[in-house]
Order: sequence, then C-alpha cells, then structure tokens
Amino acid sequence: MGAIPPTPVEEAAPAADDAAASPAPKVNGYVETGYHLLASHPKGQGKGLIPLRSYDASAVNSFLLHAAHLAVTHSLNDQVSAVVEIDAGSDAAVTNGMLGTAGIAGAQYAFDIQEAYLTYKPSEFSITAGKFVTYEGIEVIEGPLNPTLTRGFLFGLAEPFTHVGVKAHYTTDKFDVGVGVINGWDQMIDLNGGKMIMARAAVTPSDKFMAALSGYVDIGDAADADHGLISIDLTGMGKLSDDFALWFQGNFGHSKVAGLSASWWGLGVQPTYTSGDFTFGGRVELFGDPKGVRSGLAGATKDTILNITATPGYNLGGGFVARFELRLDTVLSGQAGGVDYKKFLAGGKSTQVSIGVGAHYMF
Repeated sequence: MGAIPPTPVEEAAPAADDAAASPAPKVNGYVETGYHLLASHPKGQGKGLIPLRSYDASAVNSFLLHAAHLAVTHSLNDQVSAVVEIDAGSDAAVTNGMLGTAGIAGAQYAFDIQEAYLTYKPSEFSITAGKFVTYEGIEVIEGPLNPTLTRGFLFGLAEPFTHVGVKAHYTTDKFDVGVGVINGWDQMIDLNGGKMIMARAAVTPSDKFMAALSGYVDIGDAADADHGLISIDLTGMGKLSDDFALWFQGNFGHSKVAGLSASWWGLGVQPTYTSGDFTFGGRVELFGDPKGVRSGLAGATKDTILNITATPGYNLGGGFVARFELRLDTVLSGQAGGVDYKKFLAGGKSTQVSIGVGAHYMF
C-alpha cells in the first residue's frame, strides 16, 4: 500500500477586515510660552501674586511656560469616542487649584488632566461621562484658542473651569440642549456628597450669530461648600463680517457660604479680527462684587472693577503665532471699613497696568 497522504492543513483565517479594525487615535497639541510684566508695580517688588488675575497671577516680572498641551482623540465609530487632554505648565497650576491654595509655590503642581471623557452618540442624542470643561463664558483654557493672551475677570472669578460628572445633549445644526449632574464647582472628587445640576440651551441660526444660556445650581445641603450657589451665564457672538466678530457675555452668581449670602455680576465684550496673518483680540469687562467674595480684595466691599485689554498678533507661519498684549485693570468703586477706598491692587494702587509678549505653536 502506498503511504497515506498527509491531511491537508487548513489555511489560517484571514485577519479582520481593515475597515472593521479600530482606527488610529488622533494626536494634536500646542506649546505656549510668554513674558509678563506688571508695569505699574513698585520697583524692587518683583514677588507676590497679582490681584484679580488667573493664568498670569504669579507673573509680576516673569517668563512663563503657560502650557504644554497634548490631546488624544479616538473614535471607534460614529457612535463611540473618547478624549484625553493633558496640560503641564503654570496654567495647569491654576486650573487644578494648586496656585490659589499654595501661592506661587503651587506652581510646582503644574500638571492637570484638563479633560478626559467618553461619549456615546447613537443619533442627535449623546451622553458624556468623565471630566469636561464648563458651559459658561467666552474664554477658554487653551491659550492659542483664546482671543487674548491673559484671561479676564469672568473667566477667573465668575466661572468654573471644569467638572466631573455626566451630561446628556440633544444637538442639531441649529440647536444644542444639554443637562448634567456634576460633583461641583471645580471639584475632581466630591468632598461633601452634594451634587450640582448644570444646563445649557444654545441656538445657532446661521454662521453669523450664536447665543447660549447656561446655568448651575447646587442641590447639596447646608454642609455643602457650594451650598446655595447659583450661576447664570449668557454668551453669544455676532459675526459682522468674514474678518470681524463681536463676542458678548453677561453673568450673574449667588452663593451662601459660612452664613454669608452674596451675589456678583459681570458684563463683557470681546472683539476679534483676522486679516491674513494678522490677528487682534480685545476685551472690555465690568465685574461687580458687592461683598468682595469673589475678588477677595483685602475685605473690600462694593467692588466694581474694569478691565480693558488689547492683543494684536501675527502668524509667523506653520502654526507659530506671536502676540503682544497691553492690559489695564482699575477699581472704579470699593469700600473698606465703611470708607470709600479703591486702592486694593498691586502696590496699594487703584489701577494696575501690565504688558505681555507670548508665542505659541500648534500641531
């Protein structure tokens, strides 16, 4: 008998079709740096924090690495996606709350997970869970996307930065309605068990106009650090030409903390202009803080504060942009000890003037 022929070996199953394979994540980011000088500060006093300021609060006379920002986005398909955004630099020390609690030494904690969330979007409806940025305001954490080099009073004093929780949205090309439950105002971990409700309704009837009404309300008990906190914000934009847009904002807040009931308000406009490689961002803001709970200006009350900022910039090519900024902050009214007193700012003055030079590269 002849030899038994070998059993045929089945070919291995082909690899999963490329179309069904998980796509590669998208990676982008930026680096932003700058030099800031508080020109109105007394000579020889180059230390301390600048009152009312956020991302440049520690820069009386200093170079800053504002942020090294890295964003990773992955979409498995049209329905499932996730985002992770990480910041390192002096801005992160503000956003994560360490600069405000530890002074300039807090800059050593210059790392923040700005956002990390996952989204399920089967249709116009979507649900997002994780850490995400606020609904409120014109200005943003990402410096290259902000109209000006520094941030205004509303960004730093009247609005939260980020939240941890869950939110649901219904979005079309004309409307966006959302509601969410979060730990609280800039709380990564809820330390008291109370929760906060947030909501937003936005309309975009055309590419020339948009408006968004958003709000927050605390639903915790009297032991909640955010007890009684309410924040309402109206932000919008009118595009007057292809090059020129005018952003506007109105904000009102109220809280009850340690038995103190206090309210604050803010109004702002920010024009933006782009022509070729030239850019311009401006800001005019009024911020009222009748009991000094947000500005924290040496126990002052009946504060009304004005900010005027001008920031021209130029795109040097390839995503590399340089900007210059001139900024004026002034206390229009204020009291301390029942006496009219406006000199709450750096150096015991009622006005502070600063200049800044910044550059960023986006990739």
